[in-house]
Amino acid sequence: MKTRKMTPRKLGPAIGFLGAGKMGGAILRSLLQAKITLPSEIRVCDAMPERGEQLASDYGIKPASAEAVIAASDVVFLAVKPQDLTALLEPLPHEMLRKPLFISIAAGRRIAWIEERLPGARVVRAMPNLGVSAGLGMTAYCGGTHVRKMDVRLAGKLLASTGKACELPEEQLDAVTALSGSGPAFMAYVVQAMVEGATALGLEEKTAVELAVQTMLGTAAVLAEAPIDIGAFIRSVTSAKGTTAAGLAVLEKSAVAGTMKRTLSAATGRSRELSRLP
Repeated sequence: MKTRKMTPRKLGPAIGFLGAGKMGGAILRSLLQAKITLPSEIRVCDAMPERGEQLASDYGIKPASAEAVIAASDVVFLAVKPQDLTALLEPLPHEMLRKPLFISIAAGRRIAWIEERLPGARVVRAMPNLGVSAGLGMTAYCGGTHVRKMDVRLAGKLLASTGKACELPEEQLDAVTALSGSGPAFMAYVVQAMVEGATALGLEEKTAVELAVQTMLGTAAVLAEAPIDIGAFIRSVTSAKGTTAAGLAVLEKSAVAGTMKRTLSAATGRSRELSRLP
């Protein structure tokens, strides 16, 4: 009696990464943790040999050439720095480009720019943030000229495995880059300022950091539970003539709100400038 040869089970789409640095590596780990795909279905090409060695050690993922990644993948993440994207894309054989869906996370690189270098390719542009490394990322994405509805749905599913994902028009992604892409640094800056204020009042730095970070985490969790008016939330934790009211009175007289608007405006402007780079 002949026995049938068993083929390895395929859990999900074969996924490739052109670049596996901080952001690309975080997305890769999230996809594996969410069991979207298996290590055997992932191919990676990274300019840094040590990155490939680390992935091989951690997950058994072997490094490959860019051409091999594209040939073997249903979805390819473009996860190199924006300034490195031209050198990566231009040598790729055009006949290989129609098979996979390309998801670019290169900040500032517009879909038209990518499609010009990947003729005929199906392209989704995405803007994730560093929260993906903790499974709490926020990613906005949009589809290009040649994508199908099923491509956009697949991209949304993959990106949502890293936290939350939402589809938005491309013209809004510069503002998204400023708010959620750069936002973790701005929020950490505020936490740092709170820590410095607390240490000036006598708290040890380690204690102040723990208190501030947990306070930010708890506040975010409450705000994320359900759609909530942020102004109403502030009022709900503010007692008349209490400690919160005393602190808010200082904030409301300060330039904090205007400074944050200018901060986001500057980051948005820089994102637009990056999109005009050759």
